[in-house]
Amino acid sequence: MILHIPQILLDAFLAHPYAIIFVALLFAGESVLLPAVYYSVTGVLSPEFVFAAALSATVISDLIWYYIGAHLKSRLARGLLGTKTEAAIEKLSGPFVRNGSLVLFLSKFVYGTRIAAQVLSGVQGMPLRRYLTVNTLGVFSLTLALFLLAYLTESTVGDLENIVHNAQLSFLGFVVLIICGHLAFGSYIKKKWFR
Repeated sequence: MILHIPQILLDAFLAHPYAIIFVALLFAGESVLLPAVYYSVTGVLSPEFVFAAALSATVISDLIWYYIGAHLKSRLARGLLGTKTEAAIEKLSGPFVRNGSLVLFLSKFVYGTRIAAQVLSGVQGMPLRRYLTVNTLGVFSLTLALFLLAYLTESTVGDLENIVHNAQLSFLGFVVLIICGHLAFGSYIKKKWFR
């Protein structure tokens, strides 16, 4: 029975790929989003459905963190936060008080600050309408940027495929580009925020 589990999971994914991607995005975020975006621009998955799944799953996940922040005084809510998230919340508190909407928007692009910004939005009592607007714009912008980068990477590497004949190289280039961009932008923003 245990030996059949990988086949069962594969069959479930093939039967309902977008539902599986949606659920996986709720829990794993970018580690699922990057391959899903890549496979959507290469024609394996539908870009529209992957984009919709990414947008909705991320907004729902973020909203849960917002409500955890709004109820942080309860022992249960505090128990859901890890020490890394608590440290990031502490560091982001100053910049968040000065310009919460900008910090919330940019947190999508700065690795390690997304959850902290969601929680701080709840802790600081950001109005739900403003939170949803800014957060959805941030999620939309990041997802759109990932798709654009994937399309650019795919078209550029598409020309190189005639020479290299290796599709995995384009995915590796895409991941390296995203990681480098994320780290560089994150480092720049963190220096500004944590002075």
